[in-house]
Formats: sequence, structure tokens, C-alpha cells
Amino acid sequence: MINIDIIFCPGGATSQTGTAVAERYPGCSISSCGKILDVFEQLESNAGPYALPIWNSHQGEVEDAKDVWKCIEESKIKISDIWAKKIEFWFLKRTVSVISYGIIGSVKVAKTQCSAFLEQKSAQFKGYPLTNDALQAFQDGAELDGVLITPNQCEHGVNYEVAATETANPNNFTSFVTFVPTRAFDVDFSTANSVLTGITMGALGSYSSDAERSLFEKMFHTVTDLNHIPKLIFVFDRDSRVGLLFEGKRLDEGDLADADEIERDELSIHGDAGATTRCYTEELRELFRLNFPSLNSDDFIVHHGVDTCLFACPPLDLYTHGYNADAVERAVRYYISELFQCWTNGGMTCTAEQDKFFERYKDSWEENRSEFMQFKPISPTGGNE
Repeated sequence: MINIDIIFCPGGATSQTGTAVAERYPGCSISSCGKILDVFEQLESNAGPYALPIWNSHQGEVEDAKDVWKCIEESKIKISDIWAKKIEFWFLKRTVSVISYGIIGSVKVAKTQCSAFLEQKSAQFKGYPLTNDALQAFQDGAELDGVLITPNQCEHGVNYEVAATETANPNNFTSFVTFVPTRAFDVDFSTANSVLTGITMGALGSYSSDAERSLFEKMFHTVTDLNHIPKLIFVFDRDSRVGLLFEGKRLDEGDLADADEIERDELSIHGDAGATTRCYTEELRELFRLNFPSLNSDDFIVHHGVDTCLFACPPLDLYTHGYNADAVERAVRYYISELFQCWTNGGMTCTAEQDKFFERYKDSWEENRSEFMQFKPISPTGGNE
């Protein structure tokens, strides 16, 4: 949708982000734009497009990329792609050394993503802004026994060798976005396969507010096909506010909020936050099928990391990411409960398997509403909790 000949990403082609971009856009030139935080300073002078990691299944929201959501709220950027990739790290050591795991360096988030490996080796960890920085420090003689790097990041030669390739925890994936400044976004939304809509609302408490109830009711009540209802893919918790990111059909402000709600600042609708040619939810389901089957192994799944969570309902193709588990669970429970209400009301088309899913839990939902769901926990280091 956006004509892409070059993409700017932190660390350039050999970083984790650069590797993800190269796989996503074969043949595209990849240029380094410094660190993640540098991107937001370049928006006025460079139209991009940019690619950033925004969320990891083990670390949570990528701290330095938090301004992606802020820029969406302020209409500074538009997302042109969102996708997830399995993240791997290789352990690189010097060929002249006996294998030692005393101090291992890597990008800071690898401490969480490779926690089982680091614990097994009783290794100390030293974090760097990027894997490139850790590798460069190692090559420059830093007191490290090795580094965790992006696969194929280093020309090993006679000085270095890969001592381990399976160092990342199970179910380790990162979500990336490609975006441009709003001024550079030229897309026909009528032809987009998936349109992104952002919504900012008050914190999700233990009881639904009028604004929260109204939001989901308006979003769902005109849809006659369950699979056309926008999917809630991210919940960004921000102190007294929470951001919700949906993908699906195009939503207008008038569809979701009335003038009083907007005037009272109960809801802010960021329509046309972006548009993509490929549906994130569909690609995520396939990624899990091929690489992380445990995340598709039950009707209700929750995967926790450090300050991170993924709540999933595979029969409904719902995969919702966030880092404040209470806020994400709250949103997911209400979202799914409203789907049950729509299905019960009749007139909503869904697949035969989805019909069976609703039938399976109908009685429990009628008795307990949003509290009927029992989420199966998946450990970040593998297996069930």
C-alpha cells in the first residue's frame, strides 16, 4: 500500500528489527536510523517509512517505542503494516576460549527473552541498547564471555564461533510496525484489507463504565458477520487512561461515540490509525500454528512474561496483547461477553466451529457473564504454569 524501496530501522540490517524487515520485505533496502528513540526526532525531516518493535511476548511493551501509541493519538503517524516474528538468539564466543558463561552481553530485552538459558548457565547478563552494540563491544574487547546475537549477524571467521543456537525461551515472538508520518500516508482505505482504529478511554476498572458499554455495543450491534467485527489486538495502559487498538473494518467516530462522550473526554477516537494489506490476526494465528502451538491449545489462553501478557481465544481469532494484565483481561472479558450477547440475539453469521464454541459455553455465560472464562496459563519458559 505504501511504496517501499527503503525502510529505516534501529540498528540497520543486522539488528533483530533489520532481520525482521528483510524477511517481511525481500529486496528492500534497509538503513539504520540510530536507536529507537532517534526515530521520533526524525519524523519531521524524514518521511520514512520506519520499522520498530513495539511488543515482545516475554518483555512486554518495548519501552523506547512507547511513543508509537502517543504519535497515533496525536495523529503524527499512520501504520502501514503490523506483523509478528519468532525471535531467536545465537550465543557467540571467541574461538580461542573455553566455553564460559560468566558474563553474557546482548540487547537489554534478551535478559527476559533468554532467561531460561541464562539461568541454566548461571550467567550474569550485561545489557546494551541493540544487539549490534553488544557485538561491537565484544569485538572491541569488552569483558564478556560471549554475546547473544541475531542469527547470522557476525562474520565469524577464525575469531568467533556459535556455541549455541537454541537460547531463546519458548513462545518468544516480537510484534513490529511499519509507519510513516501522516503527511506521507497515501492510502485508499476502501481497498484496505484491514484498517486500524485507535481508541483512548478511561482506565478499565472492575466495573464497566457507561462509555465502555456504549463503545462495544455500538461497535458490534450493526455487524451481521462475527468475523467482520474489528479485533482488539493491543491494550496500551497509560496511568489513568487506556488505549485500545483494533483491526478490521473502517470505523468512524460517529459509529462509536456520541458528542457528549467526546465532550466529556470519556472517549477519543483515532480513526484511520493505519491500514494494512495483510491481517495481523490471521498471520499471528498461522505463526502460532507453525511455531507456538501451545498458544492455540485451548479455547482461552493467557501467556505471561515480565510486565507483559497475551490473552487469546483461538476459536474467535482473538489475540490481545498488553502489559498490564488486569487491564487487558478486563477488556478481553468484556469484548468476548459482548460477542456472546450478539450471538444470543441471533442474526449474526459465524463458522460452524464458532457456533459450537458458543453452544459449548452458552449456559455458563448466561449464568456468569464475562466471568465464565477460565484462561489456561502458558509458562513463558515452556509448558503450562
